[in-house]
Amino acid sequence: MKTVRTVKTVLRNDKMKANGECPLYFQIIFNSKVLKLPTGVSLEPKFWDSSKNYPRGRNVLTKKLEKREQEIRDFIDDCDLQGIIVTKEQIKEFYNGKGQKDDFYYHFDKFTSRKFKKIKNGTKNHYSLLKKQLMDFKPNILIKDLDTKLMEDFFTHLKKKGIGNSGLAMRRKNLITVLEDFKKQNLIRDNYCKLAIERFEENKRDVFLNKLEVKKIKDANLEIGSLANGLNLTRDLFLFSCYTGLRYSDVVTLDCEHIVDEMIVKESIKTGNKVVVPLIKEALGILKKYNYKKKKGRIFPERCNVSVNRDLKIIGVRAKIDKIITFHVGRHTFGSNLAHSNVQPFSIMNLMGHRDVRTTERYVNFNTDILSKEVRKLEYL
Repeated sequence: MKTVRTVKTVLRNDKMKANGECPLYFQIIFNSKVLKLPTGVSLEPKFWDSSKNYPRGRNVLTKKLEKREQEIRDFIDDCDLQGIIVTKEQIKEFYNGKGQKDDFYYHFDKFTSRKFKKIKNGTKNHYSLLKKQLMDFKPNILIKDLDTKLMEDFFTHLKKKGIGNSGLAMRRKNLITVLEDFKKQNLIRDNYCKLAIERFEENKRDVFLNKLEVKKIKDANLEIGSLANGLNLTRDLFLFSCYTGLRYSDVVTLDCEHIVDEMIVKESIKTGNKVVVPLIKEALGILKKYNYKKKKGRIFPERCNVSVNRDLKIIGVRAKIDKIITFHVGRHTFGSNLAHSNVQPFSIMNLMGHRDVRTTERYVNFNTDILSKEVRKLEYL
């Protein structure tokens, strides 16, 4: 059966760069599947003719795009003639040409296809985000392009995007793992990320909010023009973490079916452990705000992790809280306040989905430190 296909060039307004240019992609639709491949070229929107899907005026670039589009169409037609069922991978391999073995993303995808068979969904998301950020930085990378300067430039790019130390540390860790695999395959000589990028000092995990500070977050005025909707959504997501101890990945994937008899019952995205958390009235109030009883599927609208942590900096200032607030602080707030309420470590471990009670001890020990300071206030002399 002949493959139904359309091939055209599109301007990705959703990927606008700091200089105002947008990348051009080949959009290939075949048998109801959509594939977008980067051309490596960017244009300002004013130079793009959206009615024709080409740059304005006849020029060398337009001719090159037309030629490449036709090559892709011809490849799909040739597959039909040979009785080959076309797949996205086959089109990608054709697009990368004979030099696909020199293409960084080709080997990155081969690495993740093997790696994803052995890792949890949360870790998969880290590698997927790494690829997305790399492609935003440079959509076409050859193996021979890999060196310490490229690594330095990439992490400079991430910093300009507002990625914090914890995010940078995770990108470094994942990229080192990828390049270590490349090194074992003799694709590269050195692990350039490890050589060029020193360890980032991650945000301390012992930051938590007391009940008064949580109330300040709840009461803060976030009506800041066009930012208001995003800030209010981020506040709801963060407060829900404070009330339930759920990680960001578990909050944003919370489904209506995970709410059973006013309890959360779901598998942790990161660990795969089953988590059961009774819902206090504040958490139920947030769920009711999003009409969880009247909808199906995910409860909260989508808000990416980078935007959430950026919003939390603004929210912290508006609430007049002198602490570095990240989404993880919500989870730590839940655990620490349970410890301050004298909840037993084993119960905290179950509520937070820890595999080992030693992980839970950080909250109990933190509480012990505070009690010690209070006891030292006693004077007998």
